[in-house]
Amino acid sequence: MTLADRSIEERWRVGSAVALTLLVQTAVSLQAASVPVMATAIAESRGWGVTWIALYPPILYFAAFIVSFRVPSLLQRLGGMGLALCCLAAGCVGLLALLPDSTALSAVAPLSLGLGYGAMTPASSHILGPRTSPNTAGLVMSIKQSGVPLGAVLAGAILPIFILHLGWQYALIALTLATGAVALVLLPSVAWLSGTEGAAKPVSYRPLEPVRRLFKVRGMMTLLFATLVFTAMQLCLRSFFTVYLVKDLGLNLATAGLAFGVSQAVGIFGQVGWATVSDRLLSPHTVMAIVGSLMTIAAVLTAVIGPGSSVFVVIGVAALFGISAAGFIPVVLGEVARHSPSGQVGAMTSGANLFVISGALLGPLVFGAVSSGLGYPAAFIALALCTLVGTVAVASRSGA
Repeated sequence: MTLADRSIEERWRVGSAVALTLLVQTAVSLQAASVPVMATAIAESRGWGVTWIALYPPILYFAAFIVSFRVPSLLQRLGGMGLALCCLAAGCVGLLALLPDSTALSAVAPLSLGLGYGAMTPASSHILGPRTSPNTAGLVMSIKQSGVPLGAVLAGAILPIFILHLGWQYALIALTLATGAVALVLLPSVAWLSGTEGAAKPVSYRPLEPVRRLFKVRGMMTLLFATLVFTAMQLCLRSFFTVYLVKDLGLNLATAGLAFGVSQAVGIFGQVGWATVSDRLLSPHTVMAIVGSLMTIAAVLTAVIGPGSSVFVVIGVAALFGISAAGFIPVVLGEVARHSPSGQVGAMTSGANLFVISGALLGPLVFGAVSSGLGYPAAFIALALCTLVGTVAVASRSGA
């Protein structure tokens, strides 16, 4: 085989690994996003108050937080793709737990889905880490990470059609069968995509060992702090932006949904764009400072636009929100991959994931506490102050 042939084969293998991790990441995200989409139908069929869905995100992210401590040891036992397929299986169990008319079993759903959601990003990073270079780490991570918003978009686009024509139970069964089939089809790839290439020997990680190692990397502590507060804003965008547009600005649900969809679609392009810039042009800290500035401006604009604002203005703000708040995580994952020991990208990513999940837990709590007393505009301003602090922190280390 010639050198050119080997190069083509290697690019094919890398491309295949990226495509498969994107597929699994999308499937896991689709599973997690499906419950909020089906919440109203489930509540109506069982006579539950729809407010029960408010418990879903904190339980899901709590489970994701807990499993992050176990990810390094799970990766050593199962490998990257092995753990990824276990994430899909856990999601299937969580979905099926919603079928019986049981409050107790319904509580299992976010726990099981959260286990899969929390371990998926480190597992996919573990697979791709040995297949990236410092010049492509951010781009590769951004492509597979785009499965997160893509899964949410698919849930919002496809499941309502199934629910309308077949009912939520059949929609749930179809989703479980489809995502379970993905896991079965990818079983032969477990050995190939273990993600342990280049590892010198197994490493035993104590629960917070990945975090301790990350903190030893110059500038990483401020990057992770910014990740926490930026993720808090990202979750508030996903959780409250549409409600705010309908409740406070008086937009109809279709227009509000369009604005939210624009924010998510633009976020996918933002992920690839910001990651590419951090790979080739600017330092990750500088990119994060730019993203944080745009995010802070978007939050302030969201707070000051009034009921009489043009739809185009609202969609423009949504796009600014999306390209910033929904686009920064691959920049962080790429930097973690660049500074991880050979074969340990997944374990180190689990440490960074703790900050992502902490932001996901804290953001809605802060937003809810402020909005309950002062309203949604004040809550967006409060989050903007948090992201401003994160922006200043990373800007001060932009030369790191």
